[in-house]
Amino acid sequence: MPSLDPAVGEPLTLPRRPAPPPHPPFPLLAVIAPLVGAAVLFAVTRSTLMLAFAALSPVIAVAGTIDGRIGARRRRRADASSYAAATARFLGEVASAHDLERRALSARHPTVSALTTDAAHGARRWAEPGDRFAQVTVGTGSVTGSTPVTGTVDDDTDRALMAKARTVTDAPIIADPAGGIGVVAPLPVARAFARGIVMQLAFAHSPGVLALSAPSGEPYAWLTRYPHLLHPGGESLVVRIVDTADDTSAATGGERIAAPDRGTRRAGASSPMIATVAVAERVDDLPAGCRLVLGADASGAVTVLSPTEGISVFRGELVTAQAAAEFGRTLAAAALSKGVAPPRILPTVVRWSELHTSHTVALDAGEVIPRAPGASGTAPVDSVSGGQQTGSDRGLSAVVGVSTRGPLQLDLVSSGPHAIVTGTTGSGKSRLLVTWVLGMAASAPPSRVSFLLVDFKGGTAFQPLRALPHTVGVVTDLGHGEARRALRSLRAELRRRESVLAELGVADVRDADDGLARLVIVVDEAAAMLAAFPELSELFADVAARGRALGVHLVLGTQRATGVLSDALVANCALRLSLRLSSEADSIALLGTDAAAHLRHAAPGRFVVAMDGEVIVAQAASSESADVDAVARLHGASGRPPAPWLPALPPRIPLEAFGVPPEGGVVIGALDDPDRQRQEGTVYRPSRAHLLVLGARGSGKSTALLAVAAQWTNDMIVVPADTERAWDAVEAAEARVRQATSAASPCIVLVDDIDALLARFDDEHRDAVVERLRALLVDGPRVGIAVVCSASALPSALRGVASRFGERFLLRQSDRQEHVLAGAPAEFFDPDAPPGRGVWRDRAAQVVLVASSAERLVDSQRASGSDPARTGQGDDAGPGIAPARALALALGSGTITLVVSAAPAEASRVVRAAYAEAEIVHLAELESHRTLGGSAGLDDLIGQTKTSLAGAIEDGLVESDEESANSANSANSANPGTLRVSQGGVPTVIVGDPDTWQAHWSLLGRLRPHASVVFDGCSLAQVRATLHSRVLPPVTNAGHLLVCDPSGRFTRATWPEPKVAP
Repeated sequence: MPSLDPAVGEPLTLPRRPAPPPHPPFPLLAVIAPLVGAAVLFAVTRSTLMLAFAALSPVIAVAGTIDGRIGARRRRRADASSYAAATARFLGEVASAHDLERRALSARHPTVSALTTDAAHGARRWAEPGDRFAQVTVGTGSVTGSTPVTGTVDDDTDRALMAKARTVTDAPIIADPAGGIGVVAPLPVARAFARGIVMQLAFAHSPGVLALSAPSGEPYAWLTRYPHLLHPGGESLVVRIVDTADDTSAATGGERIAAPDRGTRRAGASSPMIATVAVAERVDDLPAGCRLVLGADASGAVTVLSPTEGISVFRGELVTAQAAAEFGRTLAAAALSKGVAPPRILPTVVRWSELHTSHTVALDAGEVIPRAPGASGTAPVDSVSGGQQTGSDRGLSAVVGVSTRGPLQLDLVSSGPHAIVTGTTGSGKSRLLVTWVLGMAASAPPSRVSFLLVDFKGGTAFQPLRALPHTVGVVTDLGHGEARRALRSLRAELRRRESVLAELGVADVRDADDGLARLVIVVDEAAAMLAAFPELSELFADVAARGRALGVHLVLGTQRATGVLSDALVANCALRLSLRLSSEADSIALLGTDAAAHLRHAAPGRFVVAMDGEVIVAQAASSESADVDAVARLHGASGRPPAPWLPALPPRIPLEAFGVPPEGGVVIGALDDPDRQRQEGTVYRPSRAHLLVLGARGSGKSTALLAVAAQWTNDMIVVPADTERAWDAVEAAEARVRQATSAASPCIVLVDDIDALLARFDDEHRDAVVERLRALLVDGPRVGIAVVCSASALPSALRGVASRFGERFLLRQSDRQEHVLAGAPAEFFDPDAPPGRGVWRDRAAQVVLVASSAERLVDSQRASGSDPARTGQGDDAGPGIAPARALALALGSGTITLVVSAAPAEASRVVRAAYAEAEIVHLAELESHRTLGGSAGLDDLIGQTKTSLAGAIEDGLVESDEESANSANSANSANPGTLRVSQGGVPTVIVGDPDTWQAHWSLLGRLRPHASVVFDGCSLAQVRATLHSRVLPPVTNAGHLLVCDPSGRFTRATWPEPKVAP
């Protein structure tokens, strides 16, 4: 039994067995003493009773004997307990010492399973020198411990304790491979045992020190990834694997090559040392150079067949070919990253066309890219895929570069379904992505695959790929709006694909028989995009989870994936490529190796690919525009697949793009509906709801109302910005509500910038207008009237009826808060939105632009004043019927006109210039007048005019068209648009300022029933104070006169023009 290395713990001492207690002596004195005592007492007392004490002698003798035996028994029990405790402590110390020794030995000579699972051993990789073979662990068993044990061995118990203390169980069994190791067992078992030995030697010695020589064939395919086999040359140690079942190795084994002794070199110092690891089913078949011969069975039990001394049986370790292959891939990646075994020379520049022709890529349409001069048509392809796909299960293969074994082919379907491509700036990440997309496009028509390309950094790398018919979109500037549209569009695409698969009656795109093309979403700078728009992370995780069945694949390019891409997203990206990285930790986290951190800066496009545990270094191919054109020509006859991501709405959309408006409706904008992957017209139907257009200055509110006005063919009332005409328009609309019948034609009332319009009214007129608008909003739909308003913000006075606006077009607001308060989702806020961009029914929309002819028509109606009411009567232009316009003030013969003016002198001058014959009385001077106009007095004047005034009061001062015709011969009939009072004598005009008239309230009261009152430049308060009435007169603009006839009816007028003498 081999011993361990020098002691690693304190010496142990065997517990000393206690000696048996001596037999207790007979209590002779105790027996004699009662007899002597009894004799003495009898001699003194002469009493026979004293002789009774002699009977105590035998009692004491018996009690003393019993007591001695009891004490001896107690001592034996105490000694036994102390010995058991000492033995237990000793066994505990032995266990601790053995565990310490076992750990120390396992640390120096780890088992194969420890090497493959414990990353801590990576620091000991290739630490052994090249002048001798490292010892290997062939199994676990019992070995002699190195901890000293002292003490006397007296019996079998002590010998058993000593043996237990000196034997360490489950300790590694160490063997020296320099003398050769032969394994005799059924070949599958023998090969599994030999794999562990070779793996340990490959771990202990670097590829520059150790070379492996193995038979060819499937049983040893697991060795193909070992750098010791891939890069031989210049090594000082050689491990030769001999398999008696292989013809080549059998011949070699027949040569009986004997390995030299440990520490010596064969055939001189320049010759390498050779160690043989042989497998055979019989001992006789082993080569002569095997000093250690082991027999094994399928259970792992190993018997030492030679030499016969030492350990005879232990438990070995059997390793599968898959585990050995994965271990080799790890060593290969380490060799590349550490530069221990430099790979075969990779070119720094690889052309895409040459790469594809080197292995003769036949395109689907029959075109073959010409082969490069001297290229072989049968060059092997290093394929990273899950195997061949046929029929409907065809993959997306693409040759993207070259590895040390030839062209490198990736299959996104079988190896993915998603991929991550990392690399620092300038490492060639965009080049690799373009090459990969071009390769997939070359191998599949647009009916099988389409590409959506997103370059978050706003570069031009993807621009050449627009020429491919497979490309359904290239997004180079992803703002907040585009991110939101992407979220909705891609979710809609997933729903569409689910529906298509359901209609086809299949659950996976592989079973769709080309009924659904695969969609590959390629994103450059994906980590930055997801960090800027976290809402996309959930979507991408959903695509990553369900994309395989739906045929949606992600290829995410990013500078680093660690800590940026979610774990769920990375977990679903089985295909991982990495160009140069600045951090070993990032490389290990993504690929399981730090190889990407050691790629050369001078080789852009050099990358490492990890898939299914395999690590390959390759050089990405570079493509040119000619390559893109060649693939585009190849599939030129194919139509473009449907785009899942529609372009954003343009800032200018003509109304003509939507054709004839729908019956009963108008198109006011274009609606972007990514949830249904379409864009359509925004239709407003006045018969169903009122419309409110909200937006900041310059947001396109007026354009929206203009679109409504240009398309509406029924009655329309346009409320102008002028307060006087706006009052009349609203009054006309309210009158239409009062007078309309169920058969009335539909009508819309347009109010642009209603908040600004209301702000221009005084308080009382504003309240009146608001009340009329409320009535229109509440009662208008009953008679076919719809109100269409625009505003920067809904006036507070109308917020009580805000719910009456069943439709809202929310344009750009000044800030986010106003945007949200207007009722638009916060995600649609864009301070840089173009004019006309807004939200319609929680969807982005763009106001349409009307043709210039329609715009000119509406403008002309507004300018002429004919727009407030369009009833459909009149000529083709729809002149309409407008409320009464302000007429020139006319003073009839024999009338009394009371003028209340803020500038009485100026009013007198104007009246005198127009009516030289008129009698003008200044109210301030009325006290000095004895008569009015030479008459007998005021009462006479009133009496003279009472009859003629009666007719004027009856008719309301404004002569109708019929009356105008009947009075064609009168003095004023030549001017049918004048304001008349009556006929008779010369007109009398009494002029005064508001204060003076209020001071002469008695005179005013007497004249009021018989005269018209004309207000010039007076406030509402002055009008009411003068008339002693709370009736609200109509709004009157500056320069217009407010006329109140004797009946209390208000009209407007203007000063007449001066008469020119003939």
